[in-house]
Amino acid sequence: MSVHAQFTKFVDPKIGSEGQGRVFIGPSMPYGMVKPGPDCISMPNSGWEKMPEAVKGFSQTHVSGTGGGQKYGNILIQPFKGTAFMTEYPQHRSAETMSLGYYSCDYEEGPHTEITTSERCAIYRFRNLDGLFVDAHTFLGIDTIPDKREAQQFVGSAIKINGEYEITGYSTVRGGWNNGGPYTVYFCLKSDAPFKKSIAKDNKYAWVMFDKSTVNVKVGISFVSTDKARQNIVSSGFDAQWSHLLSTWNVLLSKIKINASESQSRMFYTALYHTMLMPVDRSGENPNWTAVPYYDDYYAIWDTYRTSSPLITLLTPQRQRDIVNSLINIYDNEGYMPDARSGNCNGRTQGGSNADIVIADAFAKGLSGIDYEHAFKAMI
Repeated sequence: MSVHAQFTKFVDPKIGSEGQGRVFIGPSMPYGMVKPGPDCISMPNSGWEKMPEAVKGFSQTHVSGTGGGQKYGNILIQPFKGTAFMTEYPQHRSAETMSLGYYSCDYEEGPHTEITTSERCAIYRFRNLDGLFVDAHTFLGIDTIPDKREAQQFVGSAIKINGEYEITGYSTVRGGWNNGGPYTVYFCLKSDAPFKKSIAKDNKYAWVMFDKSTVNVKVGISFVSTDKARQNIVSSGFDAQWSHLLSTWNVLLSKIKINASESQSRMFYTALYHTMLMPVDRSGENPNWTAVPYYDDYYAIWDTYRTSSPLITLLTPQRQRDIVNSLINIYDNEGYMPDARSGNCNGRTQGGSNADIVIADAFAKGLSGIDYEHAFKAMI
């Protein structure tokens, strides 16, 4: 991986992850829709908590650095040893490693997990496991009290085992931080090893057993359909995708070069990395309308309109143009531009919308490819 290490070596995903920092520690592409990583028993917003807290499993969707209630944590998978089919496998880590685009841990019970990702497909490499548990029913911030503020609540799920190599299904959840309406996360899981034994139960759970002790698994995710989730599975293997991820990040991080100590560089490039985790690019993944571009997880613009948003305009104007046009598309379809949005729903958590300032900043900087007359209508 050294060919990409010039700038990516300074990124430390663990900075800001503890306490109320809640940054996502798992792998992510820039503005990537899929963010696979561990979910611990206490269910913090980012999923991760430091050892010795037990891990429930690895879900495919997360936010980063957020306050308020939880969001996402959908489609949990967990490797296990033995033959017992349970609906929970909390396991303790004996070791853990995280770097840009990569996460791994060893469980005291035996299984070893490695994770990397593409924009819309999580990639896992499991060792020393007997089986894999798939849970379409659980998620972060689950609560059974009806309409409890900022809690996520289960609406429905389905899970199906298709032959010896594939599992498909979906999970529908409502609520969470923005008290949003239902959103559905579809998935398609493919294994490179055949299932020796497989069981699905209650349209919520599936268990598959393997003869091999090393298994590669890909989980395609979609907010539209299981077919789209299957299409989102990448052909590249674990190491090739991780290398591509590092190369992509290195290009972006290299846009700013500083003369600083190693510790200062680590803080700077990690902070720069964090600015490009959200909002997420879900173009073509909006179940409500087809206009593109579409970005979600503005979480929230009152935090970013005078920080990361103007920076994106300077570093990657094409990206910021798409983000601005996405905000205008939201206005066209829902009547106003959000100050916050997640799970395909605007969040009515503060008055007004700083999206107006994002557009004004783009106009002041001469960002092309935006219909500013139409944008002005959205602002007023």
